[in-house]
Amino acid sequence: MAQKTILVTGGTGAIGSNLVKKLIELDDFDKLVILDNNSSGHSDNLIENEKVIIVEGDIADDATLERAFNEEITHVYHLAANFANQSSVDYPVKDLTTNGLGIVKLLEKCVEHDIQKILYSSSSCVYKPVRGAFSETSPIMLSTPYSITKMLSEYYITFFNKHKGLPAVIVRYFSNYGPGDYPGKFRSVIPNFLWKARNNEPLIITGTGEETRPFTYIDDIVDGTIAAMEKSESKVVKSYYTHPHDEHDNLIYNIGTETITRMTELAELINELTGNTAGIEYVPRRDWDEMPHRAVDASKAKRELDFEATVSLEDGLQKTLEWFDSDSFNKEHIR
Repeated sequence: MAQKTILVTGGTGAIGSNLVKKLIELDDFDKLVILDNNSSGHSDNLIENEKVIIVEGDIADDATLERAFNEEITHVYHLAANFANQSSVDYPVKDLTTNGLGIVKLLEKCVEHDIQKILYSSSSCVYKPVRGAFSETSPIMLSTPYSITKMLSEYYITFFNKHKGLPAVIVRYFSNYGPGDYPGKFRSVIPNFLWKARNNEPLIITGTGEETRPFTYIDDIVDGTIAAMEKSESKVVKSYYTHPHDEHDNLIYNIGTETITRMTELAELINELTGNTAGIEYVPRRDWDEMPHRAVDASKAKRELDFEATVSLEDGLQKTLEWFDSDSFNKEHIR
């Protein structure tokens, strides 16, 4: 049987570490290589396994990539990124180096080593704001350096697929949360809300509270990611997409729950689950935030990958709170 060696870039981050745990549980590989610089991830998110190899360094560093690919990589999950919108607004050069230059160097390595498939994790932030649900053919609007480099990477993935014959798939994540995702200045709303609630502080909503998001638990994100790698058709697209375009001639799958939640509902639920009596405060929306409503049409993933998010928001928040209260939660990682 041919050797299967999986590379997970960004493997110590919130999604990456949970993906690694699931892959270890499935045990369908000979070696699993994790490449991360731990800028936003943490090695203690990982569990020890004799088939896991950790390569520490930057995705845009030639020597680091060479060390990783010396392990005879066959499949790549590319999750490494400079996260996310606010960080990219404050540090656009760092964002471009990691998310832009990093993808080009990685793709060149994938072609050089004739890998069997690469999965790229993109984001729902690339979509143009609309009231309805986003499908893979929805219009694009890029409002932050993060969304720009996410779409840039999608274009590079598709170029290497079409012109270099590199088998690839793209997943666009929607509002993921769960264990491994620490609170902090540049982190997501749910861990920051949970941390404030645990400390009996008011939850700060940037906007009116009527904004909506499809909050997707990490286990559903991971299941959709693995399904995209294993079940998507390995094809070469005819051309890159413009709107409108044929959804069957792109490499993209939306991964998220089709249940949407208003921000005020989220804050009220978290306060209820934690017993936080400090309430909610409202401040003006950030000037770069042009996405008041976000919803996902995941019908393509359901139809072609047999994927459907199943974890409710309340259950997911409860599981995340259990991690917050466990020995695995390291307060030193809060930034």
